[in-house]
Amino acid sequence: MLDEIMLGRLVACHAGWEAVLAELSEAAGAGFVFRPGRKTAAAKNLISSWPARHRPHAGLPPLSARRLRSTWIVRLLAEGISPVVIASAAGMTSPAGLAPYHRWVPPLPGGEVVRLLRGHRR
Repeated sequence: MLDEIMLGRLVACHAGWEAVLAELSEAAGAGFVFRPGRKTAAAKNLISSWPARHRPHAGLPPLSARRLRSTWIVRLLAEGISPVVIASAAGMTSPAGLAPYHRWVPPLPGGEVVRLLRGHRR
């Protein structure tokens, strides 16, 4: 987890990235894991400027902080995470801000829909 006080919201690492993040954290020691050459803890545009500094290999589309964030939000919605939890982690004041992302969430299989409507949790 990242410092909730510094960010003003809770941000946790997805379990699929836990081992990689732990390894990078150990290698960084007392330094920064993300953008290790920086001088301040919370630089302006810290996240949004990262894609400009990291160009993908030839043939791959350029990275966009906005699209990376959208992909993260859609993946969480598709996993069935509560919209209230997602909105909070994304720094939104309300889950209503997630409405535009729902068009990209793949539909659930029919059996899963019936199971959920019958009262079973994911």
